[in-house]
Amino acid sequence: MTDKLSELRQTINQLDDEILALVRRRMVLAADVIAAKNGGAAYRPGREAEVMARLVASAPDLPAGLVVNLWRQLMTASTALQSDSMTIAVHRDAMAVAGWHFGGFFTTIGCDDLASVRQAMADGADIALLPAGCEAGMAGWLLGEEGLHVIARTPPVGSSTLVPVWMIGRQPADPVAEECTLVARQGMDGPELEVVSGRLDGAAGGGARVIGVIASNGKTD
Repeated sequence: MTDKLSELRQTINQLDDEILALVRRRMVLAADVIAAKNGGAAYRPGREAEVMARLVASAPDLPAGLVVNLWRQLMTASTALQSDSMTIAVHRDAMAVAGWHFGGFFTTIGCDDLASVRQAMADGADIALLPAGCEAGMAGWLLGEEGLHVIARTPPVGSSTLVPVWMIGRQPADPVAEECTLVARQGMDGPELEVVSGRLDGAAGGGARVIGVIASNGKTD
């Protein structure tokens, strides 16, 4: 081994130690944030999406997937500090995304179809994951479920090769700077989902329902 190579590896080891120390410090601060929330919601997908977008924009020389993958795990670990008992109902076609997004920190309930996901949520699951392609079924479900909301789309567009997934929760996502509104309505051919840029204020009208306002870096194009 050359002296140069040995020196480079030693520098990398030092950087790894510094990164680990910063991660430990971040987790301590995350615990302080949890205490300051005083019982507020543990999982904040809107806040996470905003942080991810800022970090990706701050490092244009790095692949977006690298930045998102790293912070995805940090954020999930921080959430687990507050609520490691969260249960997630996962459609079988969304299982890969569930593993990527939540990193195995939470209990998952495997579901064969939309009906099974609905039943798991009725039985008390905290979050549901449905793959892209289930929009009509999701719209029909949430039209009649005032207590459920689409809270995110994951992974963010352009950051992963995984099939995109809709995330459904019991509390609306927090407001963020760039948003899109999801409207469910009964169309001529059955339930349908419309994605509207920005935040739609008030009721959708005409028997439609706003089923979520999410970060627009999770839009469907």
